[in-house]
Amino acid sequence: RHDMSQALFVPLPQDALRDPAKWNTDWEVFLSVLEGPLVDGPSHCFQLMLRRIRGSGDLDFWLSNYAALVSNTCAIQCRITDEALRYFMRDNFEAKWMMAGADVRGKHILDAMAAVCSKAQNLNEARAYCPELRLARLRLDGKTFLGLLRSVMLEDASFIPSQPIFVSHPRWDAWAAGQRKSNNTAAEKVAFGDILILRTKLICECHVVHFTIRSFFGQDLPALVVEKQREKPKLHATPLPEVAALLGHRAAEARAKEEVAGLKFLRSQRVNSCSFLGCTNIEAPDGSVKFSRCKPCFEKMQRQVLYCSRTCQKADWKLRHKTICSKALDFETA
Repeated sequence: RHDMSQALFVPLPQDALRDPAKWNTDWEVFLSVLEGPLVDGPSHCFQLMLRRIRGSGDLDFWLSNYAALVSNTCAIQCRITDEALRYFMRDNFEAKWMMAGADVRGKHILDAMAAVCSKAQNLNEARAYCPELRLARLRLDGKTFLGLLRSVMLEDASFIPSQPIFVSHPRWDAWAAGQRKSNNTAAEKVAFGDILILRTKLICECHVVHFTIRSFFGQDLPALVVEKQREKPKLHATPLPEVAALLGHRAAEARAKEEVAGLKFLRSQRVNSCSFLGCTNIEAPDGSVKFSRCKPCFEKMQRQVLYCSRTCQKADWKLRHKTICSKALDFETA
């Protein structure tokens, strides 16, 4: 029997590695609450995201971050399409996946979800936006996972598109159609955009689909680069009153300490990467190499735009940076 007060809180990213099976069970309970009759899951997630954006007092960070999420997801969809086609054609992936059995499929899917969600807070929280990522459903019928994979593959992977393929889901599609009509402020627009792109990013980078295929063929998991951010959410070393009211002070205090420890660890793993979409270079973890930054952006907007070389900076200027350099962003530009 599960403690329902705990079911109201997102499972922590560090639990994904500590005990993947329990972490997944906790997520299944949380998703059941979101998908139940008492909670409008999409609206609940939207309000939480909106509160976080407004509370940060730094809308430009969220707009810049949204633009990066879109660009990165487009690049990932291109890469996974190219890679998946090779697995289908060269390695007979579809037949092998269907023959593997539910337990084998489930192990690779769970390993993939745990590996991805343990890397970043926003990816872990994005599972709340992804009812598709229910382990029992994905493992039981091999066709379900294959359908999810095909839903994020591009028709043409010879170039990186400017917009990703968004993953469709009846409940989330219905919510999105209604929410689009009522988004009046920039904060509402970016909260809406963040949720939809994180839904797609988590599923298609699959980050879960991608990791699952690599795991299935016994290959190294893809590198998942989590960038440093100038916006740092407040760490609540003492529990918030509303959390203490639900869990009791002792349990709330223990959770607050867990959250702080987890976030500190995740922050320590972040790196700086080159801002040019066609480049995958990152700064050396030991600090021996530092990327140069766009001076106008930093001086006028305190916006961190880094490049590993003049070549990448010039290429990115032509591609997209000229449009936004040292200028305030709105949602449409982002």
